[in-house]
Amino acid sequence: MSSVNTVTARAAILDRLAAHGHPLSAAQRESTLVSLGVNSVTLVQVLSSLEDEFDLDFDTESLFAGPVSVALLEAELVRLSAANSGA
Repeated sequence: MSSVNTVTARAAILDRLAAHGHPLSAAQRESTLVSLGVNSVTLVQVLSSLEDEFDLDFDTESLFAGPVSVALLEAELVRLSAANSGA
């Protein structure tokens, strides 16, 4: 599997958030998801969906150790994807 780039990661994350009732703009990518009204249940559902689509596993304990933003999720998705593809 090829690695995911930032644009693809961002689009996938924003699509999943919108599907769960939280349509966000790319301009909001640095804001914490909690400040934008996204709760932990929705975030876990979004992460699960991304894991299924991209065949990877997020370290949720590490992700939830601090504020979560779209930018953080993008970076983690790209990192995990690259690690899984051997890049």
